[in-house]
Amino acid sequence: MMPLVKAVGVEKRFGDFQALRGIDAEVHEGEVVCILGPSGSGKSTFLRCINQLEGIDGGALWVEGQLVGYRRSGNNLHQLSDKEIARQRRSIGMVFQRFNLFEHMSVLDNIIEGPVRVLKGSRAEAVKTAEELLARVGLAGKAGSYPSELSGGQQQRVAIARALAMKPTLMLFDEPTSALDPELVGEVLNVMRSLAETGMTMVVVTHEIGFAREVADRVIFMDGGQVVEEGTPQAVFTSPQHKRTRDFLSAVL
Repeated sequence: MMPLVKAVGVEKRFGDFQALRGIDAEVHEGEVVCILGPSGSGKSTFLRCINQLEGIDGGALWVEGQLVGYRRSGNNLHQLSDKEIARQRRSIGMVFQRFNLFEHMSVLDNIIEGPVRVLKGSRAEAVKTAEELLARVGLAGKAGSYPSELSGGQQQRVAIARALAMKPTLMLFDEPTSALDPELVGEVLNVMRSLAETGMTMVVVTHEIGFAREVADRVIFMDGGQVVEEGTPQAVFTSPQHKRTRDFLSAVL
């Protein structure tokens, strides 16, 4: 079976800086994969390439069996239009470090914006789904609130609900707790744990070692734009094979 996400030799450059140096990785349906590594290792860039917020400069990426960013015709590749890229991206939910909520819109309107305007669904159905999702993330009763009235943890939970409202087959989390005060981290991780328990396919860039140890099916350690090591949490955390992994873990643990 084709993995839900497959990367082969993926490269990404920003001017003279090469952020990704031949990434090979797979994520299968229903898996939770946590990506660890020091700042600047390429973790977030790889996530942004999966979601086509960045184009790749080499290699190939597939999501749900579709070549990301390109259409193949015989031996030729044709770059997709912005509209085609947006269509590919619809099945991917992404939660960022910063919550990226629309400050001038209520919680409810933030969540229904995509289903109504992008998916062209009915407002009544979108509102019903939004209320169910708010209850699911522990924010029932907050539909009429505005982002400025919520804590950081609450805003991030709204961001998760907003992503889920698009009914994604894949959820990407880019250090979703890094902008939160320590006492608010747990409430977001609890929502992510419950989401993993439903079988949602998740790729999580995180420094939360405890979460990765408990929830991940596989852990990928990146450094210098490369995958240095990957395996089960048990294997990576208790007997890492590479010095760079051991040094990183000794520093963060």
